[in-house]
Amino acid sequence: MTMLSAREIYDGLTFTEPDAFFNKPAPDPLVAFIIGGILSTIGIMWWIIRYRALVKDMWMRSETINMNLKIRMMISAAIDNDKNRFVMVTYSAVSFLFLGGLQVTFDYTLLAMVTIYALSSSLESVRIILAYYSVGDKDQDDLKISSESMRSKFNKHLGTNELKPANVYEDLGRNITIVTMVFITQVVLISFVCSDMSNNNVNNCLDGTTGCPIVGTLGSWLFFILGIFMALVFQLGPKTNFGESEQNPYYWLRLFLVMKNDTATISWNKDMKGNTEKNSVTAGDIKIWIRYIMSFLINGVGFHILVHALPLQVASQTSLTGVVFRAVGMMYLVDLDDTPGYKLTIHDNIHDATNSNKEEDIDEINEAIKEAHAVINTLQGLAQKKNRLSSSISSKHRNKGTCGSIISENDEQDV
Repeated sequence: MTMLSAREIYDGLTFTEPDAFFNKPAPDPLVAFIIGGILSTIGIMWWIIRYRALVKDMWMRSETINMNLKIRMMISAAIDNDKNRFVMVTYSAVSFLFLGGLQVTFDYTLLAMVTIYALSSSLESVRIILAYYSVGDKDQDDLKISSESMRSKFNKHLGTNELKPANVYEDLGRNITIVTMVFITQVVLISFVCSDMSNNNVNNCLDGTTGCPIVGTLGSWLFFILGIFMALVFQLGPKTNFGESEQNPYYWLRLFLVMKNDTATISWNKDMKGNTEKNSVTAGDIKIWIRYIMSFLINGVGFHILVHALPLQVASQTSLTGVVFRAVGMMYLVDLDDTPGYKLTIHDNIHDATNSNKEEDIDEINEAIKEAHAVINTLQGLAQKKNRLSSSISSKHRNKGTCGSIISENDEQDV
């Protein structure tokens, strides 16, 4: 483990081009610490304001705030990307603090970076699990969403019986063998990146000088600043649909709540085979939980390490084109599992069975009504025939009576 600071390594170098701009010494670590400290103070105050706004919103909704909801609101105030400027301030604050730390002690700071990014990526999962356990069995009506941003996006999933997977881990119709292959590939590649960062605290300078300390020269220090900007583009740009979480918490929360209802099934239509497959899901469905763990490790921990450590990776490049290749390679690793999957349809078997019984009952009633109408029509026909027959008999009797009267009158005249 190297204990020398970046400045100590820099002072022992003999540069090929001593007067080159990029070979000048990096600013003192105190500069990075001051910038990071100021931004951190702003970020903490802003987080408090955001949390209090969420509490006020819950009061206006007449919602009871228990400890479960309070923790989720704290997490939402910290990780929601609804305000781009808040994300820029908080991420830049942490990055500048790490920049100063890398200049002082590279190895310990790198260990702190990996630890903090792994823990911060876990906040999304903590929020999902707490929301999952906050609702009663087989009942989603008492679910209280922790923020307006989460509420608006989750309601899009709640208002439909369809789920649209965004990657192979979410796609239940995708064969588990393929999912495992993609997972192993991403784990290996991310491990290579982490190993490369941990083993190299020095690299070549832009002029070819060997043994240059990372973030120890002005060029490497500026590359780190450029990496902060690039990482923000990854987090707030088209890659994440302009700020949406890579872990897709809305999808997983909806799926977990469906699993909680033991009577539910999920079906999907395989276009290539042209058939529909259906799978029953329960709260203890280990296959779905394994998929979620894979997604968390890759799109949670892995994504945070790759994107949040991007400034350090950019700062270690030895050429301008190397910066480009690093950014392109990062996009490949992050996007490797992203692919639209089979559209999933949720079926509530009890609800469907109830509707089916209701339809059968209505059909039986309609049939009985038709039969009753047929009987009534038959009786009406018989009644009409009887009325016509009675009318005909009465008419004959009247005709006979008239003829008898005429004969009697004629006889009287003859007499």
